[in-house]
Amino acid sequence: MEQSWNGLAARVMGAAEELLPNLDLEAVSLKDMRAKLTQHLGLDVDALEAYKAEVTQILQQTMQASAFSESLPPELCSSDRAQMVYLCTIARVLPGTLDTSDLADIQQMSREHIGNCVRDAFNDPLMEGGGRRGNANGNIVKKLAVFQEAHEDGERHFHVAVLLALERRWLPAKRTLRIRHRMASHWSSSHKQFWSAVRYGAIATCKKPVVDEAPYQWSAAGEGPWCLFEASQEPWNAHAWRQRNEKAERKRLCGESKRKAKFTKLDLTAIIVARGLKSPADVMAYAQDHGTHKMQEWVCANQRKLGEYVQEAFDWQEAREAAKLEKETEWALLCRKAEEACPYKAQGCGYAQAAQQFFAANSKTLDASELAFALRAVIVAGPSKTARCPLIVGPSNSGKTTLVLPFDHLFGHSQVFHKPALNSSFPLVNLSKNKRFLFFDDFRPIEYAQATIDVSTFLSLFNGHPFEIRQSQAFKHGNEDFAWQKGCCLTAKDKELWLPWGAVSEEDVHHMKNRTQVFTCHAVLKDLRRTEPCVPCMCQWICEGATQADARLALQSLPTIEPSLPALESIVEGLAELGARARIPKAKQEALHVELLQLGAVNVREVGVSDWKGLNAFVQLLPFEQRRFLQALSA
Repeated sequence: MEQSWNGLAARVMGAAEELLPNLDLEAVSLKDMRAKLTQHLGLDVDALEAYKAEVTQILQQTMQASAFSESLPPELCSSDRAQMVYLCTIARVLPGTLDTSDLADIQQMSREHIGNCVRDAFNDPLMEGGGRRGNANGNIVKKLAVFQEAHEDGERHFHVAVLLALERRWLPAKRTLRIRHRMASHWSSSHKQFWSAVRYGAIATCKKPVVDEAPYQWSAAGEGPWCLFEASQEPWNAHAWRQRNEKAERKRLCGESKRKAKFTKLDLTAIIVARGLKSPADVMAYAQDHGTHKMQEWVCANQRKLGEYVQEAFDWQEAREAAKLEKETEWALLCRKAEEACPYKAQGCGYAQAAQQFFAANSKTLDASELAFALRAVIVAGPSKTARCPLIVGPSNSGKTTLVLPFDHLFGHSQVFHKPALNSSFPLVNLSKNKRFLFFDDFRPIEYAQATIDVSTFLSLFNGHPFEIRQSQAFKHGNEDFAWQKGCCLTAKDKELWLPWGAVSEEDVHHMKNRTQVFTCHAVLKDLRRTEPCVPCMCQWICEGATQADARLALQSLPTIEPSLPALESIVEGLAELGARARIPKAKQEALHVELLQLGAVNVREVGVSDWKGLNAFVQLLPFEQRRFLQALSA
């Protein structure tokens, strides 16, 4: 009997590989499967009944090696658990089965049609008993890719990699494909992430050397075809990387692998992140107590660089979140934070109380909405002659620093450029290193102009104009050209703030003052020293104050041109034509015209994009008006 089964095993496995893709596994039992295998092999009716266990094992192995390892019957597969990623196989139908069943012939179907059917099966699934579940969440499918594969005889089948927005079971989708679309489908829930399902159809292997060159791709976001090679790569994970290396080391030690022992910087990065090592001493202690010999050798050889490696490891870990933040504008980030709830609201937010107290105590000299309007203007477009840098001036303990200190937490301390040290040789060298905001607290412009930030640099820095940043020539081949076009804010003590002395003349002081918009506070509030910065509350008063300023401007009458002035077209040449092409209302064109006159413009061709964005009248244009205006400029 043993020899007889050894002779049958290979034939049974081959028959199973041919038959399983064409069976509706929801409606077939193990006994039926054995009967079909027997018939397919041309054996006697009861030929396989003596080998039930062996046949079941072959069926399990065949299904686990295929794309439908989680199909019915339950004796062969795991439970139907809800998840967000599936690989669905739409199997071909053999001619004999096609003639005797209601299954559709998929040979003439397109990849797009298959993808639409799978989407419909998840979005509007049929439940047991014939009912329809419905989908209150809209389109449940987030992404899918359809791959077509051909058999040796030229017939084809399809694999569909599916990513859902919410966890769902696959049985309702399978039932819907079978009843509504008359398709036999097999489902694999062994893929836990979308990259794995995509990789099955997109990447050629030794067993499957040919892959689909033109798969169908769809996404709910409406994005165009994405790179399948990139989508099929496993995202880096510290714990997974460490576990993979540990497994490889175990195999090497027991002789299962001939791979030589190795240790790389990425291995160190995974250990630092996974184990939360914070310092070089942590790394060395871990290597001594728990590291492999190769790790100990590598760490010892690179001991002097461990501080850099620890910082770089956490930069690597936070790169995904940092990349998302870089794509978000500073004003968009501020608005998003304004919508968040205050983390200190339950016990009473000290910052919110301090801000309210600050504005109430200085209501005669400082308007909260005007300060918010100025901050928004400079954050949106950077400093310019029409969007000057806010400078909050007042005595010690007035709360001016407390009011704007949350900017450090909003953008991150490392992404805010702070006041350089006096007499620094290269005071602005870090300004070009991915900074998102400039905050000079307790800044003394006249004193700094003597030897740190000279007058000409100050004027260019706070006007958005290019200037050169002094750099050490030991490491650089010249100074760096730079222009600061992001948000900024200054605070200073009011006593003798603009008193000219040394290398700074009265005329210099006049020009420097014109680069700032001064907000004066006079009240002393000593109980604000221990106030905890609160980002949501600061963002809320800035957004609300800027909106109030907009409403107040809208209620005021728009400025008009003096009667003695010539017509609009004859003063600032091209403005009327530009406004007409962009379909800007006449009143708003006049507001732009007045500001251009104040700047001395005579033709729109001499006004750059940054100049337009710096005009208050341009900021008041609606978003689509701004877009049309900029498009008209480039036309």
